[in-house]
Amino acid sequence: MAKEPSAREKKYFNRFKKRAVDIVNDSESLKSLLIKLKDKLDASEGDDSLRHKLVEYLKLVSRMVSNTVNGSYKDMPWQTLVMIVAGLLYFIAPLDALPDFIPVAGYLDDATILVWLGKCFREDLENYKTWEQANFSE
Repeated sequence: MAKEPSAREKKYFNRFKKRAVDIVNDSESLKSLLIKLKDKLDASEGDDSLRHKLVEYLKLVSRMVSNTVNGSYKDMPWQTLVMIVAGLLYFIAPLDALPDFIPVAGYLDDATILVWLGKCFREDLENYKTWEQANFSE
């Protein structure tokens, strides 16, 4: 079971949540966020401190947001989109509750937030996976 984020992690996350509302309402900002996410994922591919499952989760979330932005996927609740964008902002930011330049620990807080969000929006993620398999499987 995922642990609840600490008060410090929640404080930083809430700052990103406020920014996420603005980004969700601007498709160009959302596209820019997805580019930054891809860059960070590409840069961390060889980093053993990021577990494969976390990277796969972020790729799933990235596809979900991309397909929402381009209009292909229409079933993501607005609140889910805001919270996921806030989580992505938290992940991308080099300075959050635990700065990313601190080995291992720098990604631990990112993982805590992302796992917590995954748990909160599990049903939305499962619905997207079902939609993705129906629309993109060979």
